[in-house]
Amino acid sequence: MVAAISRRRFCWVAAGALAVFALPGCSSVGGSTVVIYSCAEGVRNEVLLTALHERFPAYDIRLHYVPTGNCAAKLKMEGAQSEADIVLDLEGGYIKQVQEQLEELPADDAARYCADLLDPDNRYFPFARESACIAVNESTLSERGLEAPRSYEDLTDAMYKGLVSMPNPRSSGTGYNFVKSLVNAWGEDEAFAYFDRLAENVYQFTSSGSGPVNALVQGEAAIGLGMTFQTVSEINQGVPLRPLFFEEGAPWAVYGLGIVRGKGDRPVVREVFDWLATEGVKIDNQTYVPDQVLVDFKAEIPNYPADIAYADMTGITDPDEKQRLLGRWKY
Repeated sequence: MVAAISRRRFCWVAAGALAVFALPGCSSVGGSTVVIYSCAEGVRNEVLLTALHERFPAYDIRLHYVPTGNCAAKLKMEGAQSEADIVLDLEGGYIKQVQEQLEELPADDAARYCADLLDPDNRYFPFARESACIAVNESTLSERGLEAPRSYEDLTDAMYKGLVSMPNPRSSGTGYNFVKSLVNAWGEDEAFAYFDRLAENVYQFTSSGSGPVNALVQGEAAIGLGMTFQTVSEINQGVPLRPLFFEEGAPWAVYGLGIVRGKGDRPVVREVFDWLATEGVKIDNQTYVPDQVLVDFKAEIPNYPADIAYADMTGITDPDEKQRLLGRWKY
């Protein structure tokens, strides 16, 4: 199903496997048309598209939601022939796989972003830093007479058997972030031995990064290895969750914004891209994911943890390293 979202109304239309957000009445790509492939969640896309319509009322802006792996595969296969002009919120490891399909960006403009998020090849600018946490449902723990864990090792205690949910790193970037952070902190063999022990307590390895927090909300699990911004969003809706961070730091990944090769010569594409790379980042920070991206801008969201200590994520964007490590994953 495809969700077609305009400024005036919401409607559902069948159009394959892509969720499409666009202005109504547009049937062909023209000089004022900009096509965006976005890997961000639907609610984030809606907020950005509304702001884009307000800023560029004369442009035909079409935003297609494309899952991360599908997006990378499409860009790799289609290259300059892609219908997309801009790729938005594509995870760093995947965007490195398709960097040859993206235009080189001005190095001077990269100075406005936090240094640890930058692409040395200048094929994308950071759009979001998404951190992860150990989220707990305090009501579920209390009902079972359990205290919250204080370390990763605590999660392997038999008292939590069947109460832990984790994203499968084979299908979830969030899951892989946890794996890579512990590989960097402890060494590869110790980290994989740990996940073998943790698996004894895991209720479910979810296919997506949002799965663990959803399981907490539904009361199906008490502890979830999930996304910080999703956890806080549920807290702000009254769900009794709490994010925890252990001494190894919060796993995180950069999500990038780029221009598809051959599309940067069009002024409308450059205008929309430049807006997303500055104002769009701020809107997303202020609304959903406030982990800092811009050097001179720090957003605040109620109940969002301040001054998160981030894990060492060296090598997180290396696709060969990711493939090798996932080859050791058993679950």
